[in-house]
Formats: sequence, structure tokens, C-alpha cells
Amino acid sequence: MRPLAMTTWLLFALLSLGGCSRLQPDTPVGAYQTFHRHVQRGELPKAYAGLSQQTQQVLKTRAQEVSDASGGMVKPEPLPLFFANVPVPPDVQEVSLLRQEGDVATLVVRSAGRSGEVRMVREPSGWKVDFSASPQP
Repeated sequence: MRPLAMTTWLLFALLSLGGCSRLQPDTPVGAYQTFHRHVQRGELPKAYAGLSQQTQQVLKTRAQEVSDASGGMVKPEPLPLFFANVPVPPDVQEVSLLRQEGDVATLVVRSAGRSGEVRMVREPSGWKVDFSASPQP
């Protein structure tokens, strides 16, 4: 096999293999998988960045309410409020798109014999997990 043909074949094989397990954060499914991976690894600032702006605003408001209620003893920091006392989530067995209408998508997430729906929204920076109706991981 000629060197150019061998190089081309190897490049094709690597790209093909790399695409199989590669996350696509520009899709609702890929963005959720990225968020989940960050939570599992304890990369909380990165996970927090995967939350929608509306979810982050709800968390900021709640963090301020908690701080006010504590007389300032608790700092109004939304990240620790959201992730406090949350166990590491189990591995996800399957994430699939249930429906998508414009900039809103609903995913079905299955893990450890359980399943649930997760709302995703598309923002200018990409797809984000939206817990604004009920901000809990």
C-alpha cells in the first residue's frame, strides 16, 4: 500500500472511530450528556454553565432568599445551593430525544432501571438543561 493511500485510510478510520463515542454538545442529547458528565466528575462550575439562563436566574433568586433568611450567614451563591447534598448521579444508560419544537426539546433519560424527562432549551450559546420550573438536578 502506498504511503498516501495508507495515511488516507488511517485518517478515515480514526475519524470514523472518533465519531462513534464523541459527544455532540450542539444537540440536546449531547448537551445533556456533557452536563451529566460534568456533574459526575464534580466539575460543578462547568455543570452550572450547562444550565439555562432562566434556571440560573431562579437559583440566584433562591440563593439570595436563603441568604436573607439566614441574616447573611449563608452567602448568596447559587452553585453550592443547587449542588448541595446531591449524590453523584448514576451512569446514564440511554438518553433519547422524545420531542423537539423549535428551541425547546424534551429528552428521556434512563439509568439504573429508572427513567425521567428532562427539558432542554436552545440559547445563543447552545443547548442547556432547563430546570427553571423545578430547579433540582
